[in-house]
Order: sequence, then C-alpha cells, then structure tokens
Amino acid sequence: MISVRLKLVALVLGSVLPAVVGAVLSERASERELLQQVERRVDGANRRFEAAIEENQKNSRLALSFAAQSPWFQKALEGGDQERVARFVNQLASVYKYRIIVAADHTGRILAAGNAERGPASLDRTASEAFGDLLEGKPLEGLIGVQLKDGLTYSLVAATPIFNEEKKQVGALALLSPMTARYLEYLEKTLNADLALSVNDRLVAATAGHTAPELRSDSETSHIIEQGKKLYAVKTFHPEDLQREGLHVELTASRDVTELHATAQANLRKHLLILGGFTLVVLAIALRFAARLAQSVKGITTAAAQVKTGNYMTAPLLKTGDELELLTSHFNDMVEGLKERDRLKETFGRYVTRQVADHLMKGHQDLGGELVPVTVLFSDIRSFTSISERMDPRALLDFLNEYFAGMVESVLSHQGVVDKFIGDAIMAVFGAPVPEPEDPLRAVKAALEMRARLERINEGFRARGLPEIKTGIGLHSGQVVAGNMGHSERMEYTVIGDPVNLASRLEGMTKELGCDVLLSEDLYVLVKDEVEAEPLKKIRVKGRDQEVMVYRLVGLREKQNAAE
Repeated sequence: MISVRLKLVALVLGSVLPAVVGAVLSERASERELLQQVERRVDGANRRFEAAIEENQKNSRLALSFAAQSPWFQKALEGGDQERVARFVNQLASVYKYRIIVAADHTGRILAAGNAERGPASLDRTASEAFGDLLEGKPLEGLIGVQLKDGLTYSLVAATPIFNEEKKQVGALALLSPMTARYLEYLEKTLNADLALSVNDRLVAATAGHTAPELRSDSETSHIIEQGKKLYAVKTFHPEDLQREGLHVELTASRDVTELHATAQANLRKHLLILGGFTLVVLAIALRFAARLAQSVKGITTAAAQVKTGNYMTAPLLKTGDELELLTSHFNDMVEGLKERDRLKETFGRYVTRQVADHLMKGHQDLGGELVPVTVLFSDIRSFTSISERMDPRALLDFLNEYFAGMVESVLSHQGVVDKFIGDAIMAVFGAPVPEPEDPLRAVKAALEMRARLERINEGFRARGLPEIKTGIGLHSGQVVAGNMGHSERMEYTVIGDPVNLASRLEGMTKELGCDVLLSEDLYVLVKDEVEAEPLKKIRVKGRDQEVMVYRLVGLREKQNAAE
C-alpha cells in the first residue's frame, strides 16, 4: 500500500515536472526560433548578394556599351596602339573605382589593364583565355580567375566585343570586379552578415568577422557551430549567377550568436533555478503536511481498529487548524458518543432486558404497540409472606436477589425477556419484541432450568440455615399487544392481553394441583413433540368462559435429551 506521504510527493513532482519540461522545451523553442530568424536573415543576405551582383553587372554592361561607341578607342584597338589603349583604360578606371579594366585586340592579346587604386595591372597571358569567346562575338559574363602580379583573383566579369565602322571586330573590352575582402565588406553593410566566398573549395575572400575557411556549413540549412568560445549561426549558398563550367562557387554567411545563445541559456538556468527552489519549498511543505496527515490518519486508523473490537479509544488530536483536526475531533466525539451509548445501554439493561433495550435504542420509543405471538411465563414464591415475616428487610432483600439472579439467568439463557418483577413474582416473555418460531420451546426449557437452579439455590440456603423456596410456574402461548405503555414522560415496555392473565392464573393453580410447572393446552400443542407433559384436567379460570386443559411439565422427551 502506497503511503500518503509518497502520494503527496508524487503529486508535487507530477505537478512541477511538466513545468520543468515545459521550460526546457520553451528554451529549445526559443533557440529554434533564433535559428529561424538567423536563417531568414541569411536567406535575405543571399538574395541581396545576388541582387548586388546583378546590379553590378548591369552597371558594367552600361559602361561597356558607352565605351564601345568611341571611334577613337576603336581605331586604337585596330591599330594595336597600346599607349592610346592604356590611356583610354586608365580614364575608364578612374570612373569605376575598385574595378580592373582590360582591353584586348582581335587576337585576344591584352593591350592594357589597370584600375584607379593600383594603377596599371599586369595580367598574365593566361587571362586572355577568358576572352576566347569574345573572338566569336559571344558576350562574356560570370566569374573567372585572372592572374595578377600578386596572385590569383576571382572577379565578376562583364565584357563586350569592339567593332569598327565596317562592323569588323577589332578587339574586346572587359570590366572585372575583383571578389576581394574589400568587396565583401562593402556588401556586408547591406547584407547584415559576415561573408566568405569559396571557389572550387578554395577560399577567395572573407570579411574580417568570418573565420573562414573553418566556418562553413555542409548543407543548405542553418547550423549552430561552436568555434573556440563563440557560437555562429552558419548557412552556405551556391549563387546561381556565379556558377560557370568548371567553377563551383559557394557563399557562406554567418552571424555571431554567442551572446544571444548565452542569454537564452542564462534565462533557462534562471527559470530552472527559480522553479527548482519553488519545487523544494513546495516539496518541504508537502512533506510536512504529509507527515502530519499520516500521523493523524494513523491515529484515527489505530483508534478505529480498537473501537471495532469494543475498546473505545480516542485518536490523538493534532492542532493542524484544518479538516484533519476537525476530522479527528469529530471521530473522538463519535467515540465518546459510542461510549455513552453503551454506558446508557448497560445501565438501561439493568432495568430492562437487553433485547428490550436494543429495541428501544433503535428508536421504538413512541406510545403504542403491535400484535405479536408470545409465550408468557409467570413464576411466584409460595408462602413468601411467612418467609418475609421471619427475616430482616436487608437480609430479605439479599435473599430475594440471590433467588432472582438464578431465575433471571435461566430466562435470559433461553432468549427470554424479563418483563417485570411483581414483588416476589417474575413475569417473563418469549417472543417480544421480536417473535421467533422457537419461542414456545425456549420458554419450556427456561422453566425446566428454573426448576433445576432452584434446587441448587435451596441447597445453599439450607447450608446457611435459610428457609427453602418453593415456586409455582405457569406458561401460556397466545397473541398479545407488545409496546410502550404509560405516559410520554414515564412509560414502560410490556405486553398485555388475555395470554398474560391466563399465565398468571395458571401459576396460581400450581399449588392447588400439586405441581410446580403448569402448561396450557395452547402451549402444549406447540411443543408436544419435544416436551413430555402429563395432562391433568380442564379448569375454569377467572375471567374466561371456556375451560382450559392444563398439563404438568415433566421434562423433555428422550430424543430432545439426546440432542442436547
């Protein structure tokens, strides 16, 4: 059996654990929301990056279209005049800062290259391969690698063929936008993310806040990557506008989320700490309450077990100021009530038999009665007047009480009810307040036991020099009214009717007929199979018109004796 304490602990933990789980899940949800926000920002950075590339190319194509219309430049290319071509390239580079301007003749040989910051740029002849398509009149756009004097640089390229007035291609002109850290940092302000650009798994450029190449994602979803003591939200893209045959371009955008993550973790620890402290306080209160509850319940349970056995024990009263104290108080009041009831019942039973006391204690206390079949027994001491004259009143009372004790015990042992004492006479009833089929035979057995007990009582009296007692007993069965008689302030439970009068008359006839126990014919008919009785004669009793056949009680038949 699970104790109350364990149940309360389980209840408290069952109430708090969902809150703890909810707090953890809430923080996890916050972290996922953080990732989603970063992913949305990074996605936005990617879109803005591609838009910036497209805008760059539009501007480059516009610049090239104007340059291609210059007759002076056309003639310089056609004549292979490197000085004049270089002058034109430098003028164009001064307008488009951070870009490299490249001019080539119709064979693809680079005649001039440079920009405003770095001056003339020396490009390796391998760079001329990037203009091969232009010799066939195809526009060149995308990302190519050019060999500058300080290393390999990948650049956004916009190029156009140059034709003379006869529509003959005389060369080509290209604007290269180098994909350097400077360019990415320029974009960072617009994109709101740290960027790193890789081509064919080789890092090309990265902003200062991006710890490339280590910081990259292998999938196109946002990931939290721990690097050192910092956390980064990272996502990798593959810009479509930069992809060319033989080139695999990746753009990795990242954001430092260390503080945001630390804040989320701190909030989680704070919530769990508060929740844990609250849980401990509630658990302590619950355990204290459970201990008092268990103590109270145990006290009531122990007392109830004692009450069940008839030992009216009260439970210890704990001052809890709640329903437990009230319950214990009510239980103790109930025990006191049971003790008082039994005390009254015991006291009451000394004046009326227990059967009548139980009947009245059940609430049958109104005036009136009911018709029930009973067997009435009257017993009286013969020549009591002469006995009483020779004895002291106190001694006489003790003498009678000793006699009554034996006679009453005989009645009670056979479920009879002592209705009243009338001087030295006893009136007993079998069948009231609750009649049973065995009542007539029980009455006869009680009379036989009274006869036997009287012999033993007289032996004691003779030994003490006291007079012997002779009695007469009359028994009759019939319908009587049983109930409360008298006044509402003073009543008595008894039976009235002709069977009472006849039993009393039969008791009075015992001396005349020379026997100690007389049975009426009505009673004899009911018990003749078990009882041996001698028919005497029909008698007429006072108050009855019909004669009554009476029988002298001999004893129980042999089969009855054997059964007993």
